[in-house]
Amino acid sequence: MIEVMRLAGPPAILVVEGTAKAQEHCDAYDGGAREFEFDPLIYGDATVKQELVAMHHGKCCFCESKVRHTGPGTIDHYRPKAASQQEAGAPFRRPGYYWLAYDWDNLLLVCVICNQTCKRNLFPLQNDGRRALSHLHPLHEEEPLLINPTRENPADSISFREEYAFALNGNDRGRITIELLKLNDRSDLVERRREWIRVLRVLREVLMLFPHSPTAVEVQQILGETVLDTAEYAAMSWCFLH
Repeated sequence: MIEVMRLAGPPAILVVEGTAKAQEHCDAYDGGAREFEFDPLIYGDATVKQELVAMHHGKCCFCESKVRHTGPGTIDHYRPKAASQQEAGAPFRRPGYYWLAYDWDNLLLVCVICNQTCKRNLFPLQNDGRRALSHLHPLHEEEPLLINPTRENPADSISFREEYAFALNGNDRGRITIELLKLNDRSDLVERRREWIRVLRVLREVLMLFPHSPTAVEVQQILGETVLDTAEYAAMSWCFLH
């Protein structure tokens, strides 16, 4: 995971239609409703997806896999809109964060596996008793355990030993994020990272053995590109090379 900057403001459809729809949900809650019909044509609009793809460099914000190789990627709500769970197997808390369904700051670009297989409705807090259960409750009292790469730098909590992620100093947020997203348990993902480590190792050894060869500059440039935000598995590459 790398830190992701929201450089652009919310797309117009979220400002206009999204704000109006969120207000409808809040009014319905005040009137006694506890279930809501969400409009994916608003938060899933092409303009929203385009901004998210650009902002995330076409990568899943959690596992850093390029999501556009085989599909369009999915839009995830950091705080789940319909229901939330403290942990797998725990009761669902309903309603979810319905008032944030169209909130730009709550939308992320993720791969299908991170979204639908791993994260789902999970949103653990340090203290589940402080969970905001409606738009009337303060969000600032929550202490989310799932790292949000658009609000913080994941490198403060998660590092890598070659292809495996680990929590720095055993911190809970790093550990829970790794476990929740199964960053070390998905064999295809780990193997893809392992293959990339092999490439990095060879390139580094070539540069060390032949620092003055005609290709040394090109090899160094390639290694430099592997740690750019646009590169797949940039966080892991940075840890390996440094």
